Amino acid sequence: MIEILDIEPGSIADELKIRAGARLVSINGKEINDNLDYRFYASGEELELLIEQDGEQVVFEIEKDYQEDLGFILEDLKMRQCGNKCVFCFVHQNPRGLRKPLYFKDEDYRFSFLYGHYVTLTNVNQSDLDRIVEQRLTPLYISVHVTDLPMRQYMLGIKFDDFLLEKIRFLTERGIELHCQIVLCPGLNDRKYLEQTIADLKQFYPGVRSVAIVPVGLSKHRKNLPQLNPVTDRYSRDFIALTNEMRAKMKQELGSSFVYLSDEFYIRIGSDVPPDDYYEGFYQLENGVGLTRDFINRFEAEKTELAGASPRLKLTLVSGVLGTEVLNRYILPHLQGLNGLDISLHRVRNKFYGESITVSGLLVGQDIYQSLWENPLGEYVILPPRVLNHDRRFLDDWTLDELEDRLKRKVIVFPESFLRLFGIIAEQQTIALPEVARRRRHRIPENYLVEHMKGG
Repeated sequence: MIEILDIEPGSIADELKIRAGARLVSINGKEINDNLDYRFYASGEELELLIEQDGEQVVFEIEKDYQEDLGFILEDLKMRQCGNKCVFCFVHQNPRGLRKPLYFKDEDYRFSFLYGHYVTLTNVNQSDLDRIVEQRLTPLYISVHVTDLPMRQYMLGIKFDDFLLEKIRFLTERGIELHCQIVLCPGLNDRKYLEQTIADLKQFYPGVRSVAIVPVGLSKHRKNLPQLNPVTDRYSRDFIALTNEMRAKMKQELGSSFVYLSDEFYIRIGSDVPPDDYYEGFYQLENGVGLTRDFINRFEAEKTELAGASPRLKLTLVSGVLGTEVLNRYILPHLQGLNGLDISLHRVRNKFYGESITVSGLLVGQDIYQSLWENPLGEYVILPPRVLNHDRRFLDDWTLDELEDRLKRKVIVFPESFLRLFGIIAEQQTIALPEVARRRRHRIPENYLVEHMKGG
């Protein structure tokens, strides 16, 4: 059963006088354990609700329109915790003293379906598999890493056979689409182990639709953790060549390249970012596979409008090491040619986690501040996307307001579009500097301002 936190006024539940604090036990005899169960079983037209209220269980028989909501506001999903002890787990590489949520390891197939979280399926039982199929929780995102059982047990820190391939077979044979990832640890799950893993997953294509390979991230906080080898530049060059051969064979055999490398492999060695057709369906963007190409494509698409939208301002862009390479090569030359826009790029090295961590999303407030405070800055400082959690805090617990106060500048997290960024700046200038803003606001296309005001 699940607790009902509140009732929507005027809803079916309100008319039935079901109150906050009651518990939803079942719908049509199906036990309700979370919001996913509720959404699935409550979508029909004829429902029998079992409600526990005031110490009694009451049955309500309801006829309604298909997909009409009952008006329950239910407690949030409680995330399952991961019981694995992966040798490369980044949670174990956090320094001491951070807030508790940063030490929580999630392993929940429901969040894989809802938000694209990667799960190993080690804690999934047959009841879970049946539910995934019945409720059509597809696609799911699976952290495979390696399929050879002894190596898998070592890398995941488990002592049992989790029957991964049997679980994958069960799901794919019943129409559940899976996107898999391999965190590549040189000397462990590469070479013959990688070949076996790809061969094992390939047999389930197109149920297993894509396999992404991402390099292991190693922070400086690895005391008492297993020794792991980093992915070096030389290793990246050789690995790109190896996987290109693998992809060509897959293309012939499957009609799909099947295997995709994360952007980091290419950026770190100064190679061209692969074109669109490398990524085919861009299946794992949030895993950093094709994210750079997608960003470049979107920038190219809005180029013609940028000249008329750019503010007459000095801006400071902040980026990590890898992002700096991309911005300098593909983006900055055009922006610096826009009339009235003075834009500079500032690279921040990650001292909090260690300089081997080069992605922008793991930059922290204190590193950004220490890198910027003695430098001349623009009127606005623009941070990379995804550097803040949902509570608008950096990983080191600094807040955006704290960074603004210390830098004495307005700080904006990049909204992944320069047109949207310019619209946000124009809107803020309209509020803060009405006379100046009125002279500039006509330069921003109206649709971008509207989009921003709706929540951009």
